[in-house]
Amino acid sequence: MTRTELLRTLRNARVLVLLLLFATSTALVGLLVGLATRGIDAQGPEAAAAASAGILGLLVGDDAFQRLSELPLMVPVVFRADLFFLPLFIALLGYDQLSAEVGTGSVRYLAVRARRGSILAGKFLAQAVVMGVLLALVLAGLFVAGAGLRPDLDLVAYASAAGRFWAGGAALAFGYLALTALCSAMTSGPGSSLLLNVGALFAFWVLDAIGGRAALVHRMGGPASWVEGVRWLSPSAYASGALGSTTTLLASTAAYAVFGAVFLGAAWAIFRFRDV
Repeated sequence: MTRTELLRTLRNARVLVLLLLFATSTALVGLLVGLATRGIDAQGPEAAAAASAGILGLLVGDDAFQRLSELPLMVPVVFRADLFFLPLFIALLGYDQLSAEVGTGSVRYLAVRARRGSILAGKFLAQAVVMGVLLALVLAGLFVAGAGLRPDLDLVAYASAAGRFWAGGAALAFGYLALTALCSAMTSGPGSSLLLNVGALFAFWVLDAIGGRAALVHRMGGPASWVEGVRWLSPSAYASGALGSTTTLLASTAAYAVFGAVFLGAAWAIFRFRDV
């Protein structure tokens, strides 16, 4: 089932379009960051180091600052921007994985030959493989471009950082792919599935923004508030862990595994018992 779905997905022109969109958005963000970094570098080494420290501090805090400071500044900044937009690309990739066949009624023929759980698993794994490859291609281009900005890089450590970034991005992708599967299992048409998926993403981003703002106010000396904890209900809150220390990366991966398991479990329950 997975192989059939994978071949079908790869033959879809949408995959190429998404790769081009993903790569283009990454290049545009990289260009903007490069222009901003050039302005920072023009201020002198000490000012540039201070500005880089401030930017990296906003991205990951202090737990992985030293490790990230060894990379070209463009690499972690652009990757963090990619993680923000990655859930939307995932939604565009898989919003119709189940809803399209439910809408046309063709899922009835699949359900005769395979269990509904196998159908869901095959489609999900196919989407996961494609998304993992797209993420690897874009990251490879980003790291190659970053290598040209700093000729004294330790290539082994640089390649290791690329692997860590991919692992963090893949964990995030797993959680959001499961959300996309859930939205597709809940609806009876691709349009409604996409709308539900985008609405869920927006709700999660709002939760993260509200909780993150309250946490920022607290860090700046303001009063503590229960609102700070709201952000941990959103998968978006764990995205920075993909750039953090090993402990933070593992915690972020575990969080996305939990989100993914919950979303997939709900998708399986809904798809198993719904009338198709």
